[in-house]
Amino acid sequence: MGLFDSPTHLLIILAVLVVLFGSAKLPKAAKSMGEAMRIFKKESAKLHDEDSSAPQQAQAWTPQQVAAPEPPVTPQQAAQEQQMAALQQQLDALKQQQAAAQQPPAAEPSAPLPETQQTNQPG
Repeated sequence: MGLFDSPTHLLIILAVLVVLFGSAKLPKAAKSMGEAMRIFKKESAKLHDEDSSAPQQAQAWTPQQVAAPEPPVTPQQAAQEQQMAALQQQLDALKQQQAAAQQPPAAEPSAPLPETQQTNQPG
């Protein structure tokens, strides 16, 4: 059996609400609740309409890639680029030299290894 099945249950609930909140506040509360429900329904309908129209707008507008025009190269800029390329080559050569210097030298297989010394001390 539910709470709102019989009219007596409804009357008891209504009497409790009148006692708790007073007869003056109940109509105002009901009115504000009704307005809030109307605003909520209106806004949710707007959101639903916007969601359904968003894919149509996305399909209608497609971005196009446009290549930016390259600025004209001045002789001074060309000289700077050549100088930077030369410096980069020098840097690469130095890195190769450094990597070669850090590699351990190969051990000579013909050189005899020193033998360990043994002592006769009690240990």
